[in-house]
Amino acid sequence: MIVGINCGHTVSGTVGSGAVGFLNESNETRRVGYKVMEYLRAKGVTVVDCTDDYSSTVSGNLKKIVDKANAQPLDLFVSIHFNSGGRGTEVYTYNGEVFKQAELVCENMAELGFINRGIKNGSNLYVIRRSNARSMLIEVCFVDTESDADLYNKVGADRIAEAISDAIVGEKMEEELTMSQYEELKQMISEQTARVDVLQNEVYKIENPMIYNYIDDNMPDWAKEAVRWCVDNGIIVGTGSGLGLDDTKLWTCVVMYRLSKTLK
Repeated sequence: MIVGINCGHTVSGTVGSGAVGFLNESNETRRVGYKVMEYLRAKGVTVVDCTDDYSSTVSGNLKKIVDKANAQPLDLFVSIHFNSGGRGTEVYTYNGEVFKQAELVCENMAELGFINRGIKNGSNLYVIRRSNARSMLIEVCFVDTESDADLYNKVGADRIAEAISDAIVGEKMEEELTMSQYEELKQMISEQTARVDVLQNEVYKIENPMIYNYIDDNMPDWAKEAVRWCVDNGIIVGTGSGLGLDDTKLWTCVVMYRLSKTLK
């Protein structure tokens, strides 16, 4: 996969530099954009830097960007910008085309807390209209909206770049557990472990424990689904004489199965 990345506009203070508010667009496009390139290369993607830092005119800047993009057989061209006059993240594509990477950018940024403004028609934008490859222009957030700027600074350019690079390679960003969710999960595991200990003690009192070799009518209904899951996932493997499960092992299968569903 070959991807062209453009850190939008020229550098701060020059002709064609970006919007300025609580954030400086020219500075932040480069912070995010070069991190996106770094993450993509780590994922095995061939990256072409289509950034132009210095041009004497805006039109000259746009032409240089597109010339760099069209000089390569890109699979995707991505231009990174910051907006003004609103809130949230939006993505511009040719004729508002909806494709996986564009959708995932919006979704991944929404996971970070930004308002999802969706995919919009960017056919009037030079870099979208003139680039040969499928392209998208990402407006990360709004530089003149304090809540957007505060969220951007809180999340950080690295995390935002990771969300964008994941989207470019077609990956949904994994949602991180909050501290409360983490503590709740720890408590649940602790309770399940305590229940297993109690059940094991009860099983040890049985003088002639039942042995279950097959998932059939002889096995309790409450254990069949869990045992089948363990077998299907290679957690337990039978021998020529069957599975050889006693009550303790049945309950172990059930606990692992329930925990796997909880973690999902």
